[in-house]
Amino acid sequence: MHTVDRHSARAVGGALVLSMLMVLDAAAAPPARKPLGPKEREAVLALLKAVDHAQETDALADAGVGWDNHVLKGGNQSAYVPFRLSLGGAEMKQPAMYVRAVSRHDGVRAAEEHSVLREWVLKGGDVIARPQETMYVGLGEMPVGGIAVSSRRESTAAAAAASGALLLQEQAYEKQKAAAEAAKKKEEARERDPFLFPFEDYYFFDLKQGAGVERALMLPPGEYDVFVAMIDRGRVKTSSAVVTRHTIVVPDFWADQLALSTLILARDVRTLKAPFAPAQQSEHPYAFGLAEVVPVAAPAFTQDDALTVVYQICNYGAPDSDLTAEYTFYRVDGARRLFNHTPPQVFADEDLPKPGPWETAAFATQSVPLTPFPPGQYELEVSVRDRLTRATAKAAVAFTVSSGVR
Repeated sequence: MHTVDRHSARAVGGALVLSMLMVLDAAAAPPARKPLGPKEREAVLALLKAVDHAQETDALADAGVGWDNHVLKGGNQSAYVPFRLSLGGAEMKQPAMYVRAVSRHDGVRAAEEHSVLREWVLKGGDVIARPQETMYVGLGEMPVGGIAVSSRRESTAAAAAASGALLLQEQAYEKQKAAAEAAKKKEEARERDPFLFPFEDYYFFDLKQGAGVERALMLPPGEYDVFVAMIDRGRVKTSSAVVTRHTIVVPDFWADQLALSTLILARDVRTLKAPFAPAQQSEHPYAFGLAEVVPVAAPAFTQDDALTVVYQICNYGAPDSDLTAEYTFYRVDGARRLFNHTPPQVFADEDLPKPGPWETAAFATQSVPLTPFPPGQYELEVSVRDRLTRATAKAAVAFTVSSGVR
């Protein structure tokens, strides 16, 4: 067992602590959809039919379709679930895509839920509003480098400075906070229909060969089967839809207990000149205000890489916050055994975003060079201790390391 070199860890890693005022893309004034043309309507109906069949026959995931998702605490008592989809060998230049989430209860998929989208596609009428499927963190809500750059703790401040410069705009923060509170009141006044799918939406876009697709869902706590169907809208009559299904579990981030989101292994964290406009936000589900996380396509690295992890810390005690984050690596090729760990990160009130009236949430990140990691299979375990509530929360993610350049 040994500790990752403190100097190296500071140089490439550190705390990226981000305030998480979650604002739904369509909360205030959801953009209206354009009326469907004949070919678009035909494509959506074909996708609805394909997912209906997959749901009835309990079809398994398409082996040629790659899938990865993460679950984070969102707004309005719903989790934010960004996902990434790769088509493998399937060729689609102009895909139409349909996404449906179906509730599961005691391990059994609900049969009574139905589609409101189908009724609109079949009957026409007024243009349906886009579902509230995305959220963003407003300008100033996700400072690149994190509030931790101002920390009086040397170990925290030095690590945070390596991630970037502090970009915090208090005026924009207050504006977005007011918008979020108004949206929350509006959402709380609206009860969810238990007989409708918790989430469904369709998308039209162009796709470059070999490129992946990124979108997001908003779902309340629970278990769901998520169906995704795609078809080339230029070949609806001569091709079949590609359908994949995955079961996801959304934890209750609102149970007032310390919790961590799923861990995102990132290839990069990009600085944006400005947040994406609502019209583009759904195409960039890993963008939060002035920063965009670029997840790795696969959890496979070489010794020349650095492993970067991004995640949320939810429901920590405040004020007088005192959090300690520890990053421990295990070898898992064979019996699970300790390999190494980094120096802990320590966060206090001055390092964290302002708490909300009833809840707290912040992002954190750490980067570790993989040079000292021999080729093999590993697991990173993140453990966060909250001194104020005396609670500990953990999350883990697996990855592999190979020698040389990929």
